Amino acid sequence: MTIEREITIGNIRLIQGDMTQVLPGLDLQADMVLSDPPYRIVKGGNKTGEMRGCMSRDQYDNSGELFPIVEWHDMAPLFYNALAKDADAVVMTSDREGHAARTALQDAGFGFHRTLIWNKGTATPNRYYMPDCEFGLYMWKGRARTISDCGSKALTRYPHSDVSHLYIPKSHYVDGRRPAGHPTEKPVGLLRKWLTNSTDAGGLVLDPFFGSGSTLVAAALSGRAAVGIELNPMWFDVAVARVREAVEAAQFDLFENRPDSAVQGALQV
Repeated sequence: MTIEREITIGNIRLIQGDMTQVLPGLDLQADMVLSDPPYRIVKGGNKTGEMRGCMSRDQYDNSGELFPIVEWHDMAPLFYNALAKDADAVVMTSDREGHAARTALQDAGFGFHRTLIWNKGTATPNRYYMPDCEFGLYMWKGRARTISDCGSKALTRYPHSDVSHLYIPKSHYVDGRRPAGHPTEKPVGLLRKWLTNSTDAGGLVLDPFFGSGSTLVAAALSGRAAVGIELNPMWFDVAVARVREAVEAAQFDLFENRPDSAVQGALQV
């Protein structure tokens, strides 16, 4: 197990390293996996230069990869083994990758509930319809859990508002200029909805690809413990800053009427 750096803030444990090496050695019994793994995107899809944002030519080289890829069939068993015997997972993916991701997760032992849809309210310009949604594969392990809010809809419209660029330390600036924010940042409110539906207060959430830290922030604001893994050192630093801010802001709510041992016990791994 190769851990480059590790820090625990409140009930949130952040680890920098390669999840394929780190996760098998953690011996977790998490109540939920909630993650947006790196997956392949359109290869050669920006030939005309009309796509913007994370798909613009200054950020994307048309290779089909925004990040180092971990194959679905390699990550799915690691997710499954890190969960308690009865647990949920929401794994984000695209419409193109959804079949491969679902197949890998079911081959690892997960059951499939349904596909959750995030309507971002923004679209990526291209020549073959503009995608404005992302998808979460809602899976279960062991016995299926009834969600906390049974009135929740599978389709959620939530604004796509990025903040990660505001937390990039100056040590990561290039020629005195702040880099762009995380290209696939997710809104905390969306993740908080899914997280609180699939876990109880004090439960343990796992994000093996935490990126800029939105899942960990959502956990901190919801009174959950979390363990996250991230390979990129800049995004690790961004997540540390975001989590520290969230824990400080929510500390009274997180610990009121709940013994420290309940939180610390979840992190003893």
